[in-house]
Amino acid sequence: MSCIIKANTVIEGDAEGELVVSRQTFSFFGGFDFNLGEVVEPKSDIYGADLKGKIFAYPRGKGSSSTAGVILEALRQGTAPVAIINVESEKILAVGAIVAQVMFGWNIPIISITDEDFQKLISGRHVIISNGQIHLF
Repeated sequence: MSCIIKANTVIEGDAEGELVVSRQTFSFFGGFDFNLGEVVEPKSDIYGADLKGKIFAYPRGKGSSSTAGVILEALRQGTAPVAIINVESEKILAVGAIVAQVMFGWNIPIISITDEDFQKLISGRHVIISNGQIHLF
């Protein structure tokens, strides 16, 4: 069953890919290996998940000033997700995406949705993000 979710755009852009969903808070610093593109936080509900080329959804970040650097390095190495969906997007994550865009022309869309809509997200579904909307297939 497909559906469309209206989103608030934090960082503009379009993306398409497989959805990886964590129901827990997440920190890219310490929770993600930018060399491999994998979740390395042992307590994570998606421990070992490969985020490279995926659309990554998690409700909110845990907060780390190093998040911007981690996402920037993952983009540089080609191991980053192609888009991020949150309920509450961290400002420091957006900073990393903005630096990547301005300095290197790399784009990683970041969008936010309601808690209710977040519950509709299921790992493995195909997703297209376009014009501030999430198309779930």
